[in-house]
Amino acid sequence: MDERNFFDRLSENWDAREHISTPDKVREILAYMDIKPGARVLDLGTGTGVLLPEIARLVGPDGSITAVDYSTGMLEKAIAKNSALTPEPRFMQLDFETETVDGIYDNIILYCVYPHLHTPGDTIKWLRAVNLADGGTITVAFPTDERFINNVHRERHSDSDFLPPAAALAEIMRDNGLDATAVVTDSTGYVINISKKEI
Repeated sequence: MDERNFFDRLSENWDAREHISTPDKVREILAYMDIKPGARVLDLGTGTGVLLPEIARLVGPDGSITAVDYSTGMLEKAIAKNSALTPEPRFMQLDFETETVDGIYDNIILYCVYPHLHTPGDTIKWLRAVNLADGGTITVAFPTDERFINNVHRERHSDSDFLPPAAALAEIMRDNGLDATAVVTDSTGYVINISKKEI
């Protein structure tokens, strides 16, 4: 099944089936991203926008949020749930692996997205070069560890790649010239931060 159709089909009941990305868990994971008041945040693969209320709280009224997804169904849910936030997110429907997102951002977030990328190394390098502000951070994150994520993808028959442990993925990124650090590597979450500088 085409992955876009896969997510469109699941969008109607996605939030009812999502029991891990609770508000407390979202706050816990976002705390590792050092999102400051006034920050410009790009949420790639926003899905139904589960991160957006907490991002809005962190950036405050002087910040900005851009939320991107390529699934029509997921984006419609995100807009319906989050359009009244302050700051109001800017929603964009596009495939950020093949289309360029406009703007410069202090924080770029790929939450529960990485296994669905077709060219992850090239995509992250492109985002760092084109969209990441000096001193900014790209974060790859999940609310649990790779074992749980891989099991979920198998159960849902998702067209996704195997997710390696966070420390191993950070090492792969470093081998590809990305300054990546595994911040959380256990069952409480999965967080890798990537800086602007090359190595």
